[in-house]
Amino acid sequence: MIQTTCIGAYPKPEFVALPDWFNTPEGTDTSDPTRWWAEAMAALGADAEATLSRGVAEVLGDQEQAGIDIPTDGEVPRENYIHYHCRHLEGVDFSNLTEKTLRNGAYVARLPTIRQPVRAKNPFLKHDWQRAQNLTQRPVKVTMPGPMTIGDTTADAYYDDPKRRGADLADALNKEVLDLAQAGCRYIQIDEPLFARKP
Repeated sequence: MIQTTCIGAYPKPEFVALPDWFNTPEGTDTSDPTRWWAEAMAALGADAEATLSRGVAEVLGDQEQAGIDIPTDGEVPRENYIHYHCRHLEGVDFSNLTEKTLRNGAYVARLPTIRQPVRAKNPFLKHDWQRAQNLTQRPVKVTMPGPMTIGDTTADAYYDDPKRRGADLADALNKEVLDLAQAGCRYIQIDEPLFARKP
């Protein structure tokens, strides 16, 4: 039997007051995609975990009602699937953003900047997976960006070699994959749309 799943992202419930690319007052904001996330998380304060759990539960409920076999947490905690992960990497600066043209000239954005060697910090996706898995009997899938996509959606002021940057990113991402697998996560999706743009 063919099983169904979702790509990952899902509209945030209104009570989850976290920004993303799509829910700004002006509509889609690709020009400054990371600007308010840290402040919004801090504003949730002691209620952050409860709010995120409630949001994830609502998203999971929608997917279950639709008959999805392998749901995701909807990426509810994330401002987007790329930069959320970058916040958990050493070497990426979110305070001093760099303007960069992306997607073959499609738009310009102010992006987090790699200023030191990229390394994994403490594993974090296991917590997101466990939050969601505790809310459903169905196996939850975790999504994460690939090294090419991270490299294209950040500015690089450290590496002079995209292959070396990609190798360091791949090592850091692999630590998360192994940690998720050890925790019992059976479905891990690595999003790498840059394969289609830069084969």
